[in-house]
Amino acid sequence: MIEIRGLTLPVVVVKVKGKLSYQEIIEYLSEKLSSKLFKGSYFLIDDGGFLSEEDLAKVESFLNSREIKSVKRLSSDKDERKSDRLLIVQRHLRSGQKVEHGGDVLILGNVNKDAQVIAGGNIIVMGKLRGIAVAGALGDESAVIVALQMEPQQLRIGRKVAISSDEDRNSPGYPEVAKIENGTIVLEKVKG
Repeated sequence: MIEIRGLTLPVVVVKVKGKLSYQEIIEYLSEKLSSKLFKGSYFLIDDGGFLSEEDLAKVESFLNSREIKSVKRLSSDKDERKSDRLLIVQRHLRSGQKVEHGGDVLILGNVNKDAQVIAGGNIIVMGKLRGIAVAGALGDESAVIVALQMEPQQLRIGRKVAISSDEDRNSPGYPEVAKIENGTIVLEKVKG
C-alpha cells in the first residue's frame, strides 16, 4: 500500500507501506499525479526500507519526468536519523541570515530581527528570539519553539502562524515555549 500526504504544499510525502515493485509504485503515482496540483512540488519518499537503491532511482526518475522540483529519500536507518536530527548553531543570527534543517535546531545565541530559523522539528533558542521561527516546517503541529527571551516577529508551527504586532513584544523575563493548543499558537512559561 502507498499513502500520499500533502504536508504543507508544495511538500508531499509518498509513504510505501509494504513490499511493492517499483512498477506498482509508478502505476499508482501515475494515476494520482494526473492532477496539476502536484506540478512543481517537492516530494519526500519514505520507502520504509522496502525499495532497493536501483528501484528507488527509477521511482525518482519517474517523478522528475513529471516536473517535480525535488525528490528526497527519507532515511530508513534510525541511527542515521538520530545523527542528522539535531543541528547546533553556535553563533548569533544577524538580520538577513537563515538557518534551515530537517530536524531539530538548537541556537546557542540570539536570533535577531529579520533572521530566520526553519526546522522540520523543534527550535530551541538559548538567547533572544526576535526574528522569524518556523518549527514543524513539513506540517508537524506537535513541534515547539522555546526561547529564553521570546520577542519574535513571527512564529510558525506546522500550518499555524502567529505574527507579533508592530509594537515590540517584551519578554516577561522567563523562558517561554510556543506550541499549538486548540488550533492556535500559545505561549507558556517553561516549567522546570
